[in-house]
Amino acid sequence: MRISTAQVFLSNLDNLSRTNNDLFKTQQQLSTGKQVLQPSDDPLAAAQIIKLKKEVALNDQFQGNIDVSRRRLELEGIALEQINNINIRLREISIQAGNGVLSAADRDSLATEVDEMTQQMLGLMNTKDAQGEYLFAGYQGDEPAYAYDEAQKQYLYQGDSGQRFIQIGPDNRIASTDSGQKLFEQIEGLEQAVVSNNPDGVLTGVSISDRALFEEAVGEADLPLSFAVDNTVPPETIVVTNRDGDELFNNTADPSDPTNQLEDVLGLSISLNTSTPAGSYTAEVDLRAEKTNPLNVALKLSDGLRNLDLSDPEQKKEFDSLIAGTLDTLTQAEESNIRARTSLGARINALDQQESVNTDYQLYTKQALSSFEDLDYADAISRFALQKTVLEAAYQSFSQIKDLSLFKYI
Repeated sequence: MRISTAQVFLSNLDNLSRTNNDLFKTQQQLSTGKQVLQPSDDPLAAAQIIKLKKEVALNDQFQGNIDVSRRRLELEGIALEQINNINIRLREISIQAGNGVLSAADRDSLATEVDEMTQQMLGLMNTKDAQGEYLFAGYQGDEPAYAYDEAQKQYLYQGDSGQRFIQIGPDNRIASTDSGQKLFEQIEGLEQAVVSNNPDGVLTGVSISDRALFEEAVGEADLPLSFAVDNTVPPETIVVTNRDGDELFNNTADPSDPTNQLEDVLGLSISLNTSTPAGSYTAEVDLRAEKTNPLNVALKLSDGLRNLDLSDPEQKKEFDSLIAGTLDTLTQAEESNIRARTSLGARINALDQQESVNTDYQLYTKQALSSFEDLDYADAISRFALQKTVLEAAYQSFSQIKDLSLFKYI
């Protein structure tokens, strides 16, 4: 077979180009530290590298979410601890005010302190997180959780019951916030008497005038109370029976002044509808505890300390009831606070455990990624030296071949 001069040149040029490309590729691998520079180098390895990089990025996001959750939960824990300290001080003030030896000026001073603590509590319950959102407002993070309503003269919750969950692992979500609805709005105030069934409207109002007497005369198992009112011949006769039908009050023998008698016997104050036609009527009375929050508890305490005149027996009775109710609601607030902080501790522990799992998984994933992606420098340097030697030999041999010609011998 005859080999032309052009064929010799083209073949050598192709070999030199291929050897140069191999050397350049190895040089790129050495400079980047990567085994696979493009998918065509190793399609199977390239697919694994893409998958593993996705896993690393996802795990980094989980770790970032853990950091965000931990900051929120720790901030919530600090706020709850400070709120609990305020509740403890409010309890001390309530006990001090209830001893009966303080002057009006002393009680006014205590009321001033309560006002200051109310404002501190308001600030804590309107705490913002690092993103500038109100921590206890549920999903309504752009609005303060609590604000004072002038019309109702009390603090109202403006958020919702939403609880923000955040993904901290492939199959693990955790609550990173708690709503004020859950933390602060579940405190039950003093139970108040309400008309629960009054089809003919014979009772227009009912309240507890003497709580101690009411609790002594009426047990929880007695409720609801049934009222049988007969106004056929004034004054009215009233018969009160408990849930089992046992009679608790009956003024039939002495119908004079029935409402005062009822107050003296059961501690209940009622108002009868004077426009009700003559006849016999029935109604039911039950107790209902309205939900409140620590801000309104403090607000009522301050108002009672400042405005109730303890020299008036009726106001003194109201003041005693206020102190008893305040202590009860503060106990509920403290118990709720403890439960909330216990939950926070459990969630922070869960974050720590998941962080450890994520760290181990990240290490394993990066090791697998390295096995596909990272360069074996010893092998690459040896290969680079060999390719460099081959290229130099090719240049030298070609330089000798290109000078061969028959014309030199003519």
